[in-house]
Amino acid sequence: MPYAVILTNGMPPTAAALRRALTRSALFVCADGGANTARQFGVTPAAIIGDFDSVAPDTVSHFRDVPQIRDAGEDRTDTEKAIEYALGKGAFDEIKLLGGGSGRLDHVIGHIGLLRKYLGRVRIVMEGGDGRAYVADKDQEIECPRGTVVSFFAVASPVEGVTTENLRYPLRNRTLELGLQDSISNIVEATPAWIRFKRGTLLVVEVTNPRTGRG
Repeated sequence: MPYAVILTNGMPPTAAALRRALTRSALFVCADGGANTARQFGVTPAAIIGDFDSVAPDTVSHFRDVPQIRDAGEDRTDTEKAIEYALGKGAFDEIKLLGGGSGRLDHVIGHIGLLRKYLGRVRIVMEGGDGRAYVADKDQEIECPRGTVVSFFAVASPVEGVTTENLRYPLRNRTLELGLQDSISNIVEATPAWIRFKRGTLLVVEVTNPRTGRG
């Protein structure tokens, strides 16, 4: 499955996580200050795109042979500019967004919005040290091992007819609505685990390294 990797200017992934993501990637792009992390970890992107307000001068010089696309437009974030660049370079089944799940809170929320915005064009998975998040508009297999913590949130409108399989706290024909009825810190009991629903768009968060309880 061809996928692209976008490294953002959020909290950087570990060097091991970045290299693991790049192992089979078809394209690697840095969104603005993500280039600083790429330089730090000794990996070279195919392009750097953004308004360059977060890229260190030494990084610009270091990657002088890499296409540097300066886009000062304020109608899109640097991450969205990088997504559009990647989509213009090929047909990808998935884009892995690294560093997008941590850092400035407004940027994190904006990245979640991008997961929904591009649903139907490409699957975007936001990956971080604690796990990953993605948006689904149809039944979804939870592709993670037994013991993984998973949470589900409605996006924009209620998600109706929610039913789960092989999760510790089962849902049966429930309606999820953001802030009114969420499903937080469920646990995969067996594989394959599923969440099925009749209508709506769902944010799925898989936490592979939980540090706290059910909150």
